[in-house]
Amino acid sequence: MKKLNNQRRGIALFFILCVIGLVSIIVWGMLHFMKGEVHLSENYVDATVALQLAESGVEECLFSIKSQMTEKDNVIYRLITTQDKGDIDVDLTRLAKGEGRKVEPLVKGGDVKAKVTWELNERTAQELANQGISRDLAREGTLTINSMGVFNNSKKQVEVKKKVKAILLKGGVNGNSIGMIAPNHGLYLNTASRDSFKIEDFDFWDPWEFIIKGGKTYMKDGVTLDLPKWLMLTKMRNELEHPFLDMGIGWTGWTGGADFTETDIEYSNDPVTREYYKWQGVLTYPWWEKCSSELYSSRTKKVEEYSEKQVQAYSADVYKKIANRVIDPTDNPTSGKYFQDVTFVEAFERNKVTYSKVLPLYGWGDWRNVSNKYNKYFGNPNKAHDTSHAVEINGVTYVKGDVFLEGWVKGQGLLVVEGNVYIGGDVLTLQDDKGCESALGVIALRSESDTSDDEPRTGKIIYEPHHDSDWSRFGLTTPFRNLSPRLEGSFHAQGGMELKTDSSMKKLCNMDIVGNLSVDRFDRRKMPNDVRITYYDWQSILERSGYDYTVDKTIDYKNLYDLAITKEISSWREVPATL
Repeated sequence: MKKLNNQRRGIALFFILCVIGLVSIIVWGMLHFMKGEVHLSENYVDATVALQLAESGVEECLFSIKSQMTEKDNVIYRLITTQDKGDIDVDLTRLAKGEGRKVEPLVKGGDVKAKVTWELNERTAQELANQGISRDLAREGTLTINSMGVFNNSKKQVEVKKKVKAILLKGGVNGNSIGMIAPNHGLYLNTASRDSFKIEDFDFWDPWEFIIKGGKTYMKDGVTLDLPKWLMLTKMRNELEHPFLDMGIGWTGWTGGADFTETDIEYSNDPVTREYYKWQGVLTYPWWEKCSSELYSSRTKKVEEYSEKQVQAYSADVYKKIANRVIDPTDNPTSGKYFQDVTFVEAFERNKVTYSKVLPLYGWGDWRNVSNKYNKYFGNPNKAHDTSHAVEINGVTYVKGDVFLEGWVKGQGLLVVEGNVYIGGDVLTLQDDKGCESALGVIALRSESDTSDDEPRTGKIIYEPHHDSDWSRFGLTTPFRNLSPRLEGSFHAQGGMELKTDSSMKKLCNMDIVGNLSVDRFDRRKMPNDVRITYYDWQSILERSGYDYTVDKTIDYKNLYDLAITKEISSWREVPATL
């Protein structure tokens, strides 16, 4: 029995050792598994941090690009605007290492690298070239940002693509636009007769007068302006040395002459001077001596000669090209039907006036359409009371031939006439159909066949007054109705402005212009007796019309590109780390 028990004790030890070994293996496996899990967790954290660093590098690159897009010295700006393809490394030290005490690194122990690659889209470049747009004006391509984040030997790289458009910035249009001629001037003269403003010594029957109020006055070759005594004692008093002792020009020396005291006077060649008899002193003989060497006023100055484009003056073909209405019998013979003879007769069949072969633009209405205020016996409505037949001019109307103009006008536009413009009476602006203020520009140009130098046959604005037996209900017109017309608008005449009438009351014909007058040839002696120009800026109204008056559009490109990076991402992906 003792022997059997000893054998059993040896087996028990074996089993104990086996159990201990098995438990040890299980514990070792568990420890190894746990160590692997810890390692995998550490790698996952490192990879996540590295990925976030890479994405931060992308955002930092975009920020750097967008914040420096218009800096010409920036390397990315130069890359996009000067090369078809290329790449550069982006400095992201601020993210990886911070900036001293001011900015902490994004993650301690991490690192970020980035590269930006640019490639021009050849297909888009070719499409733009087909439209006449070169690569120097517009560029479109793809910007690729590769950013790699590193943390504890874990690397993650992100690739982001975005579209980029680079367009050379545009400046303003180079001032090539048509409109009112010399819109800043009340009076604009290129060539003026030297005797235009001379007061006749024995003109005692209503000496003529010329007045400019507001705006600027330009006389390229200058002129001498005679001073009357009344002007010397009033508006010119502070401009003269002895206003009370000096004597004026003329039969009486008191009336007539040129009053340019309310305008800024400009000249390019010869100066604009004043002429009067200046007091020389008691001890000097003669006591008065004619003086014509002094500038007209302190507001007289010399300027550079204006070019035609500066004052918005162009040749007939330019206006014809941009016009929205063209009446030219040469190109379209059927347009000849619009030209006709217009005849007016005074009451009792007296004093007939005929405008031959003109395009009639007659803006007066019919007194028959006007309701009588009082009764049919005492009320006398006239054509001016009916505004339903106003001449409508919008945009540019080009006419080759003579035009007759009178009455109400509405709209915002230019009437360009290659011929003569005959004015029979008042030309008044009326609100357009939208209730907006109207603006009229009349431009009379010389025809191609008119090559005379001294006396132009065309390009004139001719005022030819007339009576009208059908003007009012009673069929009577006062003899003074058309003697002093009021013209509202901007008026330009290459051949000059003149008065045409054989009336014995010619000396009483005056003219009041509200706007401006521009002529290439100015002879005051051929115009109405008294002329007053009250400057008004019709150009500002014309510019609000919505009609495009620009010609020869030339865009002024600045030497600076506008870089536009799309907000949308073309592609975003994680790629193998290669940086």
